[in-house]
Amino acid sequence: MQTDPRRLRVHLQSRKGEIAAAHRSGAGGFATCIALTRMMDEAIISACRSLPPGTMDSIALIALGGYGRRELSPNSDVDVMVLCPKGGRRESAAEAAGAVLHFLWDAGIDMGHSVRTVDEAIGLYGVTFDSWASMIESRFLYGDAALADELYDGMRAAIRGGSPGWFVEAIFADVAARHERYGSSVKLLEPNIKKSAGGLRDFHAAFWLHRGTDPAYFTRSDAMECATKHFLDVLRANALLEAAEHGATVRALEFLLRVRHDMHFRRESQHDTLEYALQTEVAEGIGVAAEPPLEPVEVFMHEYYVHARTAHRLLQRTGQRFRESIEPPRAQGAAGTRIGPMFVLYDDALTVDASVAALTDPAQVLEAYALSAEHEVPADLRLRGLLERGAELIRPGHADDARLAAPLRRILRTHRVAETLHEMNDADVLPRLIPEFGALVAFFQHNVYHYYTADEHTLMAIANAERLREKQGVLHEVFRNLPRKDVLYAAALLHDIAKPRGVADHEVAGVAMSAEILRRLGMEDAVEDVGFLVRNHLVMEQTAFRRNVHDPDTLKEFAARFPRPGLLDYLYVLTYADLAALNASVWTDWKDAMLRELYQRTAEVLRRNLSGEAIDEFHREQREEAAGSVVAALSGRLGRERVRAHLDGIQDASYLALFSEDEILEHIRKAGDPDPVAVLFARPAAYTEITVVARDAPFALSRFCAVLAANDANIIDANIFTRDDGVVIDRFRVTDAATRGALEQKRCEKIDADLRQVMRGALDIDHLFREHARKWKRRPKAAAGALVRTDVRFEENPRFTIIDVYAPDAVGFLYRVTEAMSRLGLDIYFARVATRVDGIVDAFYTLDRNGRKVGDGAAREAIREKLLDTINALGRERLARTS
Repeated sequence: MQTDPRRLRVHLQSRKGEIAAAHRSGAGGFATCIALTRMMDEAIISACRSLPPGTMDSIALIALGGYGRRELSPNSDVDVMVLCPKGGRRESAAEAAGAVLHFLWDAGIDMGHSVRTVDEAIGLYGVTFDSWASMIESRFLYGDAALADELYDGMRAAIRGGSPGWFVEAIFADVAARHERYGSSVKLLEPNIKKSAGGLRDFHAAFWLHRGTDPAYFTRSDAMECATKHFLDVLRANALLEAAEHGATVRALEFLLRVRHDMHFRRESQHDTLEYALQTEVAEGIGVAAEPPLEPVEVFMHEYYVHARTAHRLLQRTGQRFRESIEPPRAQGAAGTRIGPMFVLYDDALTVDASVAALTDPAQVLEAYALSAEHEVPADLRLRGLLERGAELIRPGHADDARLAAPLRRILRTHRVAETLHEMNDADVLPRLIPEFGALVAFFQHNVYHYYTADEHTLMAIANAERLREKQGVLHEVFRNLPRKDVLYAAALLHDIAKPRGVADHEVAGVAMSAEILRRLGMEDAVEDVGFLVRNHLVMEQTAFRRNVHDPDTLKEFAARFPRPGLLDYLYVLTYADLAALNASVWTDWKDAMLRELYQRTAEVLRRNLSGEAIDEFHREQREEAAGSVVAALSGRLGRERVRAHLDGIQDASYLALFSEDEILEHIRKAGDPDPVAVLFARPAAYTEITVVARDAPFALSRFCAVLAANDANIIDANIFTRDDGVVIDRFRVTDAATRGALEQKRCEKIDADLRQVMRGALDIDHLFREHARKWKRRPKAAAGALVRTDVRFEENPRFTIIDVYAPDAVGFLYRVTEAMSRLGLDIYFARVATRVDGIVDAFYTLDRNGRKVGDGAAREAIREKLLDTINALGRERLARTS
């Protein structure tokens, strides 16, 4: 034992280093907890023994909370209670506590403490939830053992003789508040390892429920073991956990503890949020290996989600009887409607007859869910518990059982599809009924674009579609008029079903898998339509967001996919539902507008049964009608011929769709000014629109992009137009790189001034970038995105060479890529810029300087290599700035 605080500090640093080394070498989560607890015990006992003899007489030191449970992580809080006899010694106890704390402070330990008499400690029962929860986790550490016995005898008596309802209610209120703040789903991209649903606190809540209400669980253990692990062992001994479930919960607890240890060691702080960038580090730190095609981090996060689900289900399952105990009784005389021999329907819930102790047939399980969906009420607590236990009745052979398929078909025809399927998934019913769906559970793609696990994303997509019933607009009308919504829900349920077998081409492999599942479910009549939707569920967004929907060739190719017009309606709704379920920032107003425009243009083509040259003629008629409307509106202010010449000089029909009459008027005026460049600003939403009107010149587009990047304007969308006489009209949607909101007025003024100087040759682009380099280095960096796709692909088009560029987002990306294209002798006629959450997917419609497509394979490969070199150089610059 060390009695000198300075020597103790050195000893603790050395010991913590040894524990960290053991962790890195593979020590389990429990072993590290015990090592850290033993280290802290020894330090505190050393402090106590450094005091003058008699100082700790009639005083007991009690370890509280996580320290009391012997579940310390490297930077956990350490809390103790200084216990003194009732009626006396408070002052001397406080002095002793101060001396101990001072000694430990000098040794580098910051410890929380309280001073209470035995009566005061026992008096917390029924009064203060946090303090009582901490007390029931406590253990005797040092001092007067008889005094500690008096405390625990009194606590046990309080639990035995008291009314536990207050504590149970407080625990569930705490759980609800915690999940509300840190996430109620176990499948978050960046969970809090302690406080999100499925975190360590769910274990603790189950521990509190039993130990704080039943004296049989309020036992003292002098063994050096983690109290929550001991609690799980007691549950097993009391037959409240089956052997397999006990093993799974113990593994989950140890896994979460080991992950938390690694996070604390790495961040050298009480860091409990498993951020996107940290996940890769932790996966490496705890030795997770790749399981091709999955990367180590994807394997790690899959394991996390499985274990978090186990923790959350433990709380749900063991907490069931406690929830029932505090549930207000149904009003006396409330009449329910009996449905068959087993179920009873009330206005607010579905339940079972009081005589039913357990479900005995899997058909009963599915029937309950079908009735809940059809009557649009949840199962009550008692029935919910029976359903969770009844999931085990569904065996592998039941996948072909027609008795179980029929209720699922009924669910898909109700107004409560997503909620019911979510409940079935949480209870492990859905994965048992559709084993292929089980592979989606906890399936994780490590990128911030896919914010949820595959099963959670799938169920959210169904919910997005269902909610259209309550909304207004085109999507609502299309959804409302779908003749078979069960086909839509089936397609949403199965659209990613093949992902666990390989993300690439999962939409192709999913066709055969969905057909097999639908046949088992008795939905043979939906196989063809659902197969079409699964096969094409990515196509509509790719066309709307990466292609020029005003190009007749784009419309021809897209419309030709549909064997019948009605499938466009289904695909439109499915595309929205899928995109909006990726993460909160994916679905935006302008994506809504782009998708809607593609839908409406294609719907008109399909309605008229147009193809080939007829689509070209339809396109020309639409453009002429729009142009005629603009000419009529502006002729009185500019002259008919001037307006007509301007519109005829821009071949891209999207120009007329993108800009209002007033904006077109301003373009014509600015194009006629002697000033070589004009910059127009607008702020229609939480972004800024910047339109540049200038004379075309080599590298003009790249210069525009450079100025925006150098002024911290993040380009999220761009449309490029070139008039026949060389006037360019380029419109950029941008946000502030730091705030992600619209630009301030001063920033707009600076961009205007910089663009004018750059286009006049008075300001060098490289100078602009050097000027801002220091600011970029100070700016917080986003997640590195190691798994973001990097590629350059070419697509055939009758008039252009389309170049698709995939890359991680980077400062100045569009500037560098467009500059590289200019150096390669390419002119850009249209660009669709899409900065996703996890990276960039940009499309460029290009021709060479002679107006020809890039058709030669060698020329394309040279372009590809140069653009990849540019992307990789940007990546190296990013690393240099963050190092």
